[in-house]
Amino acid sequence: MKFRYFRPRDDVRDFVSSYYSVSFDKRMEDVMRAEIANVRFLVKGSLTSDIGGEQQAYRARSTMLCGPTHQATNVGFSDGCHVFGAAVTPLGWARMFDVDASELADKVCPLEGYLSAEQQTLAKRVLLASDDEERVAACDTLFAAMADPDRAINQHFLDEVTAWITSPESNELSDLLERFDLSKRQVERLSKKYFGCPPKMLHRKFRALTSANRLVWNELTDWREAASTHYYDQPHFIREFKHFNGRTPTEFIKGAHLLVRATLQERLQIAHRSPFSLIG
Repeated sequence: MKFRYFRPRDDVRDFVSSYYSVSFDKRMEDVMRAEIANVRFLVKGSLTSDIGGEQQAYRARSTMLCGPTHQATNVGFSDGCHVFGAAVTPLGWARMFDVDASELADKVCPLEGYLSAEQQTLAKRVLLASDDEERVAACDTLFAAMADPDRAINQHFLDEVTAWITSPESNELSDLLERFDLSKRQVERLSKKYFGCPPKMLHRKFRALTSANRLVWNELTDWREAASTHYYDQPHFIREFKHFNGRTPTEFIKGAHLLVRATLQERLQIAHRSPFSLIG
C-alpha cells in the first residue's frame, strides 16, 4: 500500500482539509473508521464498501460523494486499485452542497448528481489527470467552482461545535448548549445540517476517534492511557472504541488497523490548519 497526503490550495483549504492518494499492488481488505464527509475518485481498479450496512461495488472512473459516517465500515481494494480523495469539512459541505449532511450520512452517492454540467467537466479532469500533482490542481479548481460564497452559513455555530468536538478535553452536551442562545432542538437541527448527526452522536464519535489518535501518535502500548475518564467504565470505552474505529483498543495497538494507522501517521507530515485533518 502506498499512501500520500497533499495540501489543498489556500482558497479551498477551509472547505477541504486534505487530499490523499492511496494505491494497492495486491488485493487488500480492511476497516475504515467513522469519518467526516469525503469525495473519492476511483482512478483505477475496483473497491467494495458496506457504508450504510449493505456492501456495494465501485469500478474505475467512479466518483463518489460519501456523507459523514457514524460507525466503522468494511472496505476492500482490488489489485492495482488507486483512489484519490478529499476530506470535506462541515463548512465545505455547507458551501458546496445544497443538502443537509444528515440526508447523506452513512451513504455513498454519485458525485455527478450534485454538480452542474460545468462542474461535471471539471470532475472528469481529476479522473483523467496523468499524476497526483495534476489531480490536486484539478480538485482545487473543482472545489473552488463548487463553493458558493453567498450561501447563508451560521459560522458561529460551526466554529463553536468544531472547537467542542476537537478539544483535547472531553466536553459534555451541557457544555455545548451553554455556548448558544438556542434551544436544544435548534442545536440538534443545526448539528444535523452541518455535521450529519445530533450533538450526542457527534460527541461519541469524536471522543472515540481522538482516543485512537492518541494510541498512534503517542505510541502507547496500554490503551487505558488513551481512554477518557468520561466513559462509564472500561467495557463502555471498549464498545465505543470498536464501534467507531472498527477494532478493540488492544487490536488497534497490535496494528490490525493498517489503513487507519498509516493515514494517521502520514497526516502528521503535511501542513494544515483544519482540525479535521487530524481527527475526521
